[in-house]
Amino acid sequence: MAERFSRKAPIRALFFLPLLILSACATVDYLPPRQGTSAELQSILARSLEENLKEISFDPAGKTVDIQVRALGGHQTPQGLERYVKSLLQEWTVQKGGKVGPGIWRMDVFLPVLGTTATRRDLSSQNIPLYYSERFRGTGQMVVVARDGEGKVAGVWRAGKGSELADVFLMRILGPFDAPF
Repeated sequence: MAERFSRKAPIRALFFLPLLILSACATVDYLPPRQGTSAELQSILARSLEENLKEISFDPAGKTVDIQVRALGGHQTPQGLERYVKSLLQEWTVQKGGKVGPGIWRMDVFLPVLGTTATRRDLSSQNIPLYYSERFRGTGQMVVVARDGEGKVAGVWRAGKGSELADVFLMRILGPFDAPF
């Protein structure tokens, strides 16, 4: 019996040796937060904002709401982001039965954090790619302040939902495969 285990030990070591060598070749790149033009980054950011809108309990039905949006922080294109978020809020207001424009009610929306990050993982041996993955995360934080016609605060809501998307490739040509996120 002891003889059988001693023959399997070198075989097991040979099986794990390539895994140890390949694990030394793995690299991870973290890309800085940004709002780009790629479809993946835009869809993740949109999903994050739509989840944040679900947190607002203000009912605009039968009200005319003036919507103001301000992006805070160092965004690459804050004016485009502000217009995009404002259009989402206008659509949300109309869907709930309200009207958009100068009126009695005012909704101020502040965006302290709004952007995306990407993480790339590479595993290659002698410049032959074996595994490649990209993980995108969109993060949006909103502070919404609703005021009535007299300027009194009717409600303050904070939301900070995120959204993720991952693509996994084998040898950079097979995939993308669904990732469990």
